[in-house]
This record gives sequence, structure tokens and C-alpha cells, in this order.
Amino acid sequence: MEKGDILTLVGGVIIVFIIAIAANPHYLSGIPSFGAKPSVTIAPTPVPTMYSTPVVPVTMTPTPKPTVAPPYRISYNSSPFSYPRFKMPDNTGVFGAGDIPLRGRDMVTFAYINELKGGLTQKFRVPYPVWAINATVIANRTPQYGNFKMVLCYGNNGTIIDGMEILNRGSMTRLIETSNADVYMIVTTAYIDSYEINLETPKDYYENYTSK
Repeated sequence: MEKGDILTLVGGVIIVFIIAIAANPHYLSGIPSFGAKPSVTIAPTPVPTMYSTPVVPVTMTPTPKPTVAPPYRISYNSSPFSYPRFKMPDNTGVFGAGDIPLRGRDMVTFAYINELKGGLTQKFRVPYPVWAINATVIANRTPQYGNFKMVLCYGNNGTIIDGMEILNRGSMTRLIETSNADVYMIVTTAYIDSYEINLETPKDYYENYTSK
């Protein structure tokens, strides 16, 4: 083949290549350029979906405790002569010394009397099988002459249940086992400033019998 024919053939191929590129320019986009690093597409790492469990607060209901009501005041009766017994017996020394308080028991005061002079109390009823009468006598002016007497009587017939006598001043306790019956007290005083009687019962009795 002649040299001129070869040049003519090469020139034709080049012309055909140029025409093909001009008609389809997207062919050049897939040809990497020399010296450039191929781009690498990194797929994002999938993040696991976290499902949160809702937290529901739990309300703890405290166990109800029995409420200790304030003690009620026992007042004197305005018509003492209507009672079956309204006079103090002559000999209160037969009741002897005071009883030993209920030691080691948590006590609750449910009623009280606070007076300056003697009298007959209103009738009242105690539901507890065991309760105490705690009397405290104050006689600061003339303690050597102080005298306090008390008897507890049944409300229906005046029969004496128990009693006490405090000479000069001081305190005394009587344990009573009479319940669910109308009772009242007769009190006499001489040369004292004041006295206070607290009616108490063990807390477990108070909780078990108060609402009954």
C-alpha cells in the first residue's frame, strides 16, 4: 500500500471519530482524566432505630394510719341533784394507794377534766375495755392543807366503781375495766389551786374500739 493511501486511511478514521464524538458527547464522561483519582461514593451507615419504652410513674398509696382525735373535755353537770348519788362517801381511804400505770404501752388521752373546784361531771361512756384515770393536783399556796377526792359511779344507780384521794398535792392513777356504760365522777376539793384528770387508754385499744 502506498504511503499516501495510508495517510488517507488514517485521516478518514480520525474524521469518523470526530464526527462520532460530536454526535454523542456523553461518551467522554466515562473516560477518566489522567492524574485524577476516581470518585468513590460511600453509602451512609444505616443508624438503627431506637424504640423508647414510655416510663409510667407509679404512685405509691401510703397505708392509712388511724387518726388520734383531740381529747374532749368533760364538764360539770348543771343539775347534780338529779343523779342517783351526788354526795362523796365518808371514807375514801378504802380505795388505797394508786395503781401502777401501764408501763411500756403507748397511751392515748381521749378525754380530760380541768377544774378549780369540785362538782359532778356530765355522764360519759368509755368504749375501751381497759383505761386509766390519771389525776394531778396543784396546791402551791397551801400544799399542807390540800385535799382532793374523786369517785367514779355508774350513771344508772350511783354505785361506786372506784375512787381516789390525794392529800396535799401530787398525782395518782386508777386503772378501770368498766366499758360501754354511762358513768360520771363526783369530785371534792379543799385548799388546792386546780386539778386535772386525764382519761387514757392504750393506743391499740384506741385504734380497735374508737369507731365501734
